[in-house]
Amino acid sequence: MRSPIFTFTIAALVSLLGLATPAAAQESQQPLNLAAIEFLAPAPLAASTPADEWRVASTPRRPAAMLPLYMTFAALQVLDTHSTSKALGRGAVESNPLVRPFADNELGLIAVKAAGSAGVIFASEQLWKKNKTAAIAFMVATNTAMTWVVQHNYRAAR
Repeated sequence: MRSPIFTFTIAALVSLLGLATPAAAQESQQPLNLAAIEFLAPAPLAASTPADEWRVASTPRRPAAMLPLYMTFAALQVLDTHSTSKALGRGAVESNPLVRPFADNELGLIAVKAAGSAGVIFASEQLWKKNKTAAIAFMVATNTAMTWVVQHNYRAAR
């Protein structure tokens, strides 16, 4: 039988990923009056060249899956911090040698988790600019590993 915390963690991950849908606007039924909104357009700062227009058009866009993956990763980090503290309080020992020196200090543990999370997200941000598929796969693998760590910690805390 699975623990309620494990079931809750899986349900939270599925709902976070399931709620992440791209936004879509409803089409207007009235024709667009460009003369009425022309004043909203910014004035050009300098004469643009075809090279400038190409640079703007070729700016890479973050894959839509990245933001939900980042939010899931952050939620898993919070659950990991909670489960680690709970397990340590019940006599478990931190098995990660990088985190072990900070395990007894909750503020230190939070700082290490925040720094590690920032590093993972920074690496992923750099990666998607070169290979979007690899960045998504990296975050899915990271979230999968963190899900296992969280469920392991909650089992150790029983």
